[in-house]
Amino acid sequence: MTDISLSSIFSGLLSGDGATALLVAALAISILIGLMLAASAGYFRIILNIAVFARPDARVRAIGNPMVDPVTVAVVREAHTLHDLFDRFRAAGHTFPSAGEMDIDIAEQAIRGYYYGKVMSLSENVPDSVRHFFATYGGMLVAREAAWIIMGRAGNVSPGDLEQQTSPAGSLTPELVHRAVHAAGPEDALNRFAQTPFGPVLTAAYRTASGDPARFSALVQTALLEKLSLAARSVDISLSPPVTETAGRMIDIANIRALIRALSFDMGREETGSHLIPNGGFELTGDRFEHAKRAGSLPDLIQALAGTQYEPYLSRHPETARDENIPVLEAALDQCMLDSVRAVSNQYHLESGPLLRYIVALGYEVQNMQAIAGGVAASLPPEEIERLLVLEEMRE
Repeated sequence: MTDISLSSIFSGLLSGDGATALLVAALAISILIGLMLAASAGYFRIILNIAVFARPDARVRAIGNPMVDPVTVAVVREAHTLHDLFDRFRAAGHTFPSAGEMDIDIAEQAIRGYYYGKVMSLSENVPDSVRHFFATYGGMLVAREAAWIIMGRAGNVSPGDLEQQTSPAGSLTPELVHRAVHAAGPEDALNRFAQTPFGPVLTAAYRTASGDPARFSALVQTALLEKLSLAARSVDISLSPPVTETAGRMIDIANIRALIRALSFDMGREETGSHLIPNGGFELTGDRFEHAKRAGSLPDLIQALAGTQYEPYLSRHPETARDENIPVLEAALDQCMLDSVRAVSNQYHLESGPLLRYIVALGYEVQNMQAIAGGVAASLPPEEIERLLVLEEMRE
């Protein structure tokens, strides 16, 4: 058997010895091809990702989020009646179906139903690589609606009123809503939800809450955000940064909101801890999270957030922390979240950034539409309605 060594290969190559030179040439070509493939694989994946996101990104950019735009909202909030208001919603780009009779309950249900439909449609039309995250986001909304039924049955709301106030979506079908609202009580309603994706979450929260509606709602929210965080971390690493940042900021803001309320209502640390999400945050993690948990007052909490994106928003009006003005502080957090997803959209504009901005901003659009509908129904002046809204800040 011929002994081939590096020296023989190189000497053969230099001497032009037939078989050895051919072997060396083949090895060199193989190495070059391997290097070229390795170098191009990353670029190919990037190009492929851009291609699969191009169409859904273009679609949501074209639709936009008009009801967080200050200029558009300034026109809409001038509506005089609910019918006039919905005409203005349609003119702004939200295609609500025409309605006959209209009162605030009908208006709010129409807005929620429209919202759920838009989110479900989006989750079915995003690339496979991020679909699980968007489907989990939609499932979170459905679970909250089902939780409303549980609280209604616990509060002895009549089945007819409860069914009228509920908006079916996804796995929460109209048939399931009908059966749940006619349950003998909250336990029976939970049994009827047992086979749904959200059933275990609601059951666990209800058992832990021991009949406290506020605690039940908080526990449901905590569990759903934890599921959303897991869904974000399941996204392929090449596409995960904008998704994990968005989910992480949602968890950060939920934790800050819980701490603000706990400090304002003098809740004990043990009770407060049960409302917090220890894992999955973006900036509020590790020692910073522990420091925030130990804050003894709202000014202390804001100081503990120094260096994060959240602190400047909460510090804009120092008197709000001193006076424990929770609505203003929570509005500041909403503004921060809205600005954060806009930054994510700009940074990851060829990936999932525009989709994430759209779905999060859509939630604030719904919040704004409901606030405006309530203000119009109560005949509030437009300037009073504006104080209730979360809008994107104007950029020069």
